[in-house]
Amino acid sequence: MFRSQRTPEAEAYRIKRLREALSDTVITDPLPWAEPVVPMYQEAQVADWRCVPTPELNKAGVGYFRPYNYLPAGWMFEQRVDGEWMRWMSLTPMELESHMPHIAAAWGTVVVAGLGMGFFLYNILRKPKVTRVVVLEKDANLLTLFNKAIRRNCWPHLDKFELWLGDALEFVPEHDVDFLFADIWPYFGDDTALAKTQAIQANIHAKTVGFWGQEWDFVDWLRERDVPDIWKVNRALYRQFCQEVNLPLIEQDSVRYSLLAVSAVIAQVRISTAKAGSEIMKIEPNDYEKLTPMRKQA
Repeated sequence: MFRSQRTPEAEAYRIKRLREALSDTVITDPLPWAEPVVPMYQEAQVADWRCVPTPELNKAGVGYFRPYNYLPAGWMFEQRVDGEWMRWMSLTPMELESHMPHIAAAWGTVVVAGLGMGFFLYNILRKPKVTRVVVLEKDANLLTLFNKAIRRNCWPHLDKFELWLGDALEFVPEHDVDFLFADIWPYFGDDTALAKTQAIQANIHAKTVGFWGQEWDFVDWLRERDVPDIWKVNRALYRQFCQEVNLPLIEQDSVRYSLLAVSAVIAQVRISTAKAGSEIMKIEPNDYEKLTPMRKQA
């Protein structure tokens, strides 16, 4: 959410707390994936959905992996619930960065479970390696809003895009699928994400799979197995996680991803405590219990 402007003193204190919270968790090295491109939108409304602009803000914060000092103007989709407009999707640094490894992994015939604002779709349509994209979306009003809000003349290769209107859990393709990306839950770390992805994959049999917020499930898996030092995770452990959840997940050849995943989860937990005004949470090597309560409310 975007708050009213703070006094200089209040903003300085907020920035200080952010830096304290993230001093040893946020990645400062370049990420191993290309920066995503944000598409252009325009204001629109369909039934209880609307696309509205978000303001430019000169403030420090954190994405999913990295800190930032400036938030450019953008767009968000809001849904009216009980007479109140609630932000449902937006293009914050956290949203952009959390999709980066999945955009990088997309290839061939792609199935995307959940349209959202179309940000992920836009970025994979730009990739020559992606030849066909089938988006699964069950909300017809959201689809209509998307069609009204995007500027079609700025979107590349829409001829590669197909829509399947219905429940992603019921989709059965008539063709081979190279990559599945699932994002049909409102929060990263949603405790239904893994099971829903497994259910979709059981019908699709994609060669490679990614799901939004999968880093939280990896950290949960580490906790359940009492891995002694969360800061010493490695590729072998991540591969074991992929094998045990029976999903051909992305980044299994990466030597950096497992630590990036852990750092992202810890950074988000710490930033939540800093924003709430609580004491900055110190994470010891095996302090998984401090991360678990944050998972469902992240």
